[in-house]
Amino acid sequence: MADIRPVTVELAAGDAVTRASGELRRFTPAERLGRALLVLLVAIVASAAMIPIPIVHLIGVPLVLLTGIVLAIRQAMAVARLAPLRVACPRCEAMNTIGGGLGIRRVDAPMARACESCRRPLEVRLV
Repeated sequence: MADIRPVTVELAAGDAVTRASGELRRFTPAERLGRALLVLLVAIVASAAMIPIPIVHLIGVPLVLLTGIVLAIRQAMAVARLAPLRVACPRCEAMNTIGGGLGIRRVDAPMARACESCRRPLEVRLV
């Protein structure tokens, strides 16, 4: 069963902080394994589809398989996923999209990113 919890997302730039409400979905070990296996299966199917293509199969098949393995490992290590939300930059007040993506490896550690508008370094924390 999905473990969805409300969280407060803090976007910090130095001393300035903005906050927004969001939802954090924690994955069970079975969900993590299932997501990793799905990514690996997609990579295998995509690489198998490249086999009959001349020249492309020489580079494409190993490249897709390697990418699939790396993404599968990342999926297996992701413990949670933050639902996409928009938070204002504490400096320029432009809206930034936070969350979504492949998942978060550590919920308790701050995540570094840059403002989509002013490119200042920001720190995302989940409270």
